Amino acid sequence: MEPRLALRRFSVSYTSFTLAPLSIEVVPGERIAVIGPNGSGKTTTLRAIAGRLHSYNGTILLDGVDLRTLLPLGRRKIGLLPEALAGYGWMSVRDHLDLLRQFYPEWDTEYAMQLAERLHVPLDQSIGALSKGSRVKVSFIAAESYRPPVLILDEPTSGLDPQVRIELIDSILEAADRESGRTILFSTHLLEDVEHIADRILMLVDGHLRLDSSVADLRDAHGGASLSKILYAALALPRDTA
Repeated sequence: MEPRLALRRFSVSYTSFTLAPLSIEVVPGERIAVIGPNGSGKTTTLRAIAGRLHSYNGTILLDGVDLRTLLPLGRRKIGLLPEALAGYGWMSVRDHLDLLRQFYPEWDTEYAMQLAERLHVPLDQSIGALSKGSRVKVSFIAAESYRPPVLILDEPTSGLDPQVRIELIDSILEAADRESGRTILFSTHLLEDVEHIADRILMLVDGHLRLDSSVADLRDAHGGASLSKILYAALALPRDTA
């Protein structure tokens, strides 16, 4: 199967941090968790794949085409739920979504309203007055409403109360199952969420790829142990012994 995404010696260098060259392929239909400590390169990698970071070395291919040559219209194939909701605080949620709709020809207004109803999003409330949970839900609706082939979620459940977290996870899984071949990448510090969503795991530590494995292979290699326990143990290893 041809890769949906391919990173070819992708790397980023900042004054105090270097993301070592990564070469990774992602095939259609995979649900990938990107995990690791703060500052390990998770958000940097996801932002680059989403077309929001241009200063990097190497190549990112989307369906075999260099992502740099597709921007900005290539973003229509990639949905991004960022760390923070971007929008005008005075604008209502309904108007915010209507504004975004104008930039995406494949935007499905009926689907957006269905998501808003399912997630109990207050459409007539201003963006600036939303709770953290509601802001994340609006970001998810904005990323999902045009059904992009690649959906990228940066810490989607961080800081959410249990009920909101369950609602969002269920919506993510429904989005993945609704159309075969859709690719989902998400970062998280909540390893329990990995159990619910992911079928493959990328672990970054200090800018290096420590682990790239399917969930099934990890469990088989550890006698069916809890995935969370396996991952916590891997994160605790010193880098030079991993």
